[in-house]
Amino acid sequence: MQILWSPSALKRFALLLILLAPAIFAACAPGGSQSTFDSAGPVAEDQKNIFLFIFWIAVIVFVVVEAALIYSILRFRQTRADSELPNQTHGNFKLEIAWTIAPVFILIAIAVPTVTLIFDQDKGPVDGRVPENPLEINAIAHQWWFEFEYPGQDVITANELHIPIDRAVRVSLESDDVIHSFWVPKLAGKLDMVPGQTNVMFIQADSADTFLGQCAEFCGEAHAKMRFRVVSHEPDDFEAWLDSMRRAPAPIVDNPAAVAGRTVFAQNCSSCHSSRTYVPEVAQAERETQLGRQTIFKKAVTRDDEGIKTRDGDIVNLISAPNLTHLAVRRTFAAGIIELTEENLIKWISNPDDIKQGNWMKDLAPIYNDPALELSGEEINQLAAYLMTLKPGPEQAAAVVEVDPVDQGREVFLNNGCSGCHSTGGDRVIGPGLSGLSARSSADEIRQSITDPGAIVTTGFDDGIMPGNFGSVISVQELNALIQYLQTLE
Repeated sequence: MQILWSPSALKRFALLLILLAPAIFAACAPGGSQSTFDSAGPVAEDQKNIFLFIFWIAVIVFVVVEAALIYSILRFRQTRADSELPNQTHGNFKLEIAWTIAPVFILIAIAVPTVTLIFDQDKGPVDGRVPENPLEINAIAHQWWFEFEYPGQDVITANELHIPIDRAVRVSLESDDVIHSFWVPKLAGKLDMVPGQTNVMFIQADSADTFLGQCAEFCGEAHAKMRFRVVSHEPDDFEAWLDSMRRAPAPIVDNPAAVAGRTVFAQNCSSCHSSRTYVPEVAQAERETQLGRQTIFKKAVTRDDEGIKTRDGDIVNLISAPNLTHLAVRRTFAAGIIELTEENLIKWISNPDDIKQGNWMKDLAPIYNDPALELSGEEINQLAAYLMTLKPGPEQAAAVVEVDPVDQGREVFLNNGCSGCHSTGGDRVIGPGLSGLSARSSADEIRQSITDPGAIVTTGFDDGIMPGNFGSVISVQELNALIQYLQTLE
């Protein structure tokens, strides 16, 4: 059967190829922000080289096969003068042996360097040898953001990974919910992040730069907007960044809006978002804090046709949320999809769905689901102003200042998430109101309720709702100050 192309059909086909060509070539452009052809480290370079090696072998095979096919079509095509069938031949032993053996050698040529590279890269990016002193990082995926821990450094951040150049980085990949995939195209290939399983990969950067990464495994509604950045530094600059992440923010001076916003944050955001992991004890307990929030969420949540509910019908309001410690020094927020400015923060807080559809914050935070807790425009502006002050303070020794224990206790109450679950009056939030606490409990009983919440459970509240790590994330002095402050509530 012959397929005849009309001149108009050929023109349409040629036009289609012309229109598609720019898109096809753009996908391979080395200068793209996430191009795998513009490798920026030894891991990605080795992976690119093995890809190109296999690609050119495939090109040669394609050219040979297509050339033989075209030759056969043209050489042995039927013409109008051909009235008889051509001579029928079946089987050519030598030819069949040749085209059976040739693919075997081709596959061997591909398999040996590929398997060797896989085993070498499992050891590290330095010629297959275990690298000296690799930087250890834990990357934990959440719907829909990335958490980064620096074990032994007491540093935790979200959606922005900082690394030194010319040093192997060993990344342990985990997931707290569904399967995700960690991918920074210019530094390394993708690897899945599987719940209950730790996968390990190496990355390394050759120069100081910023590299775009993202989740490469469909993980839910906001998957396409689950991004992050890798910022590579000169070694001294990286150490300076680590040091800055362990410094407390500078005091808020001459900014009444930010001062008011700190209270708004403490009362409405601190039960889900951490912002004090510059304190070593808080950083060391952050994983336990995150898992505690998730446990509360899993115990409380049910789903029905009306959406996500708690057991008693209210929208659930505790879930793992991005770490906001020193947020103001980041370049983007909302998992890397929008530039960090005060104006953008106001838009985000006002309606997160306008920026990132499907985010949990809009579904679960009480300020979006309880009219009584909804933030006013002024409170949103104050909260944004406060978040923009979250940056490392100056590098200098703090002066010794006498602090009133009750005032210090109030700060501990506001800054450690207590105010997100407890009112200072008689109203029930997640936990009981704390007014008149000193009349109901002694100082020792209050201390036990903080350090061992399961020992005394208030009637009408479930055991396990209050995280059990508060005793480890605040100092003894802060704990004593918190108790004194709670005893003043009438």
